[in-house]
Amino acid sequence: MKTNKPRVVVISGTTSGIGEELGRLYRENGDIVVGISRTASGENDIAADVTDSAAVIAAVEKTAERYGCIDVVIANAGGGLSGATELLSADDVRDQVALNFFGALDLVSAALKYMDRGGKAIFISSACALFALPYRAIYCASKAAVNMAAFGLYMELKEHGIKVTSVCPGDIKTNFTANRIKRSDGGERYGDAPVVSARKIDDRENKRMDIKRAVKKIYKCCNKCRKPLYIIGFKYKVLNFLRRILPQKLFLDVTAKLF
Repeated sequence: MKTNKPRVVVISGTTSGIGEELGRLYRENGDIVVGISRTASGENDIAADVTDSAAVIAAVEKTAERYGCIDVVIANAGGGLSGATELLSADDVRDQVALNFFGALDLVSAALKYMDRGGKAIFISSACALFALPYRAIYCASKAAVNMAAFGLYMELKEHGIKVTSVCPGDIKTNFTANRIKRSDGGERYGDAPVVSARKIDDRENKRMDIKRAVKKIYKCCNKCRKPLYIIGFKYKVLNFLRRILPQKLFLDVTAKLF
């Protein structure tokens, strides 16, 4: 999708995975991409930890001062956490929510101050925001919170000409699985169930979506931004449909058996 005027696009988490590929596609389109990550690897990138609200605000302000405005903001940075929910430490839970939810909301909120009509605010959420998984409850909850924030902003900003959407990809071949924080302690109640569950998910690595193909779809959704929610991956669209029509207890019981 070629545009006439270069857009100023701010993306968090651009050092690898989805963020890196999105940055590449926007640059190929001729847009100005500013990546915000813990490590600044590109010419226009700014080093900032998205869990540090002050650092995020400073990075966005620097971008706005340099280019005059922000046309697109994509809150992509995130991470995973697995383990028996009741045994997770308070720090693990807070860190997960700080990264996936507050990190995303802080970035978008800061960028909106420099966004005019026609702007786009995009949250890269997860298919896990749509249905819970055992031993990944906090990750799912943090991403569900992202969706709710996106839907609220969608309603609030619609009359002001700013589009908001949440993109929910399924499993993609990135380093996300390898970087996921895994807590294996199951105690007397769960035993090795957290380990078995994590292994089932990790063993499906070769069945995950190809990153270049998946991110091309994400990129198209980011440019369209016509709906408040996009799901990436046919399987996950089917699962979301089943979630909506099946009794909740049945859906949860089947999910528990699968994972």
